[in-house]
Amino acid sequence: MTLSISCDFDGTITRSDTVDAILEQFALPQWTDVEAEWAAGKIGSRECLAQQAQFLRVTPVELDAFIDEIAVDEDVAPFFADCLKLGAPVSVVSDGFDWVVRRVLARMGLRGVPIVANRLIHVGDDRWSVRFPHSAPNCGSGVCKCSVVAGQTRRVHIGDGRSDACVSDVCDVVFAKGWLLDSRNRRGLPSIPFETFATVRALLPELEVMAPAANQRIA
Repeated sequence: MTLSISCDFDGTITRSDTVDAILEQFALPQWTDVEAEWAAGKIGSRECLAQQAQFLRVTPVELDAFIDEIAVDEDVAPFFADCLKLGAPVSVVSDGFDWVVRRVLARMGLRGVPIVANRLIHVGDDRWSVRFPHSAPNCGSGVCKCSVVAGQTRRVHIGDGRSDACVSDVCDVVFAKGWLLDSRNRRGLPSIPFETFATVRALLPELEVMAPAANQRIA
């Protein structure tokens, strides 16, 4: 296949937003004030996450135990296996925490999958910081997903949230749900709606021959 597939993590591979879940469980209450600034568009996700990570109060052992209980879409692992069989490169591109992504994928048996995410760093005891090795100068996100997929051909993106909006606009085929699907529908942009990766798996063999606007017909 000549496809290049990028896949969001929070709310896409997992059934909930793991960043929010971790903050709700382990962060000082001030994290919600920062979240409100992000929701109002006053700050980007990079600044938001940098501040919120400072409010975390959790040891690595406690965090790992929490991550191990995070629910995932049961069709994700078979989807990655299908991509491998078809020779379709697929990577996880997340504006969340790499610590979480790596542990969840390892639990699912998905080792060796390329991961692009913000770097959550344990700085001692129950304290944390975050670094942004995949940010871009003119992008307020922690991970600039557009930069990640730049230069790739026959781009397919799978996502659900705000961090997927810009990258979806530059991809040939978009699988969307949740906020992303609503946003693209309001803007009259084509998408393939999905709730689970069973839908993505069923259409995977057809993606090679899809025209860029074919997802509008399928939707």
